[in-house]
Amino acid sequence: MENTAVVFLHGFASSARSTKAKYLQDRCQELPDVEFHAMDLNPTPTDFRYLTTTGAINRLRQYILDREIGTVQLIGSSFGGLVAMYYAHRYGDVGKILLLAPLLRWRLGWLSEEEIQIWRKRGTVRVAHYGFGGKIPLDFGFYKDGQQYQDGVPPAAPVRIIHGREDDVVPIGTSRRYARKHADEVELVEVEAGHVLNEHLDMIWEQVQGFLLEG
Repeated sequence: MENTAVVFLHGFASSARSTKAKYLQDRCQELPDVEFHAMDLNPTPTDFRYLTTTGAINRLRQYILDREIGTVQLIGSSFGGLVAMYYAHRYGDVGKILLLAPLLRWRLGWLSEEEIQIWRKRGTVRVAHYGFGGKIPLDFGFYKDGQQYQDGVPPAAPVRIIHGREDDVVPIGTSRRYARKHADEVELVEVEAGHVLNEHLDMIWEQVQGFLLEG
């Protein structure tokens, strides 16, 4: 019997060494039939500079092919949720998807229209990156590429969303509307938290066991 493959996709300006990724990796190591992967969407500052949603989806595809993973279970955090949903919609062979405060439609809420125009003119904007520390340049290609992902996609596998009611980075309203629209395939678990959700790691692990790895 093959092991169950789980791939964790971190959020924007984060890394595969995030608190959630390390916690889940440690817990999954206790399960002999689970193969956990914390994939890095931007392993170097240069990778982050040229990050795009399309590039992240393609990187995930190559990661899965290189490791000859069959059916995969995906965990997507914030921007990683957008990557997970579009990957499943495009390529299939995804068992279940667990989303943590997910970006379901591409949006850029941290820059004003004026700041976006400055970014367009200069070509890059400096972004605080939690994985590398300090501010890292991000190419305007991230914005241009993102426009094609603004509508979102229907679920291509059963989805469970964990989202904080006080999330001011990715407001919970989008997850609520998505869960209502796709009630047969999507379940929303609301918690008292902001965007990061690190105070709910034990509950997230319960959802990994009870939903993602069930069956």
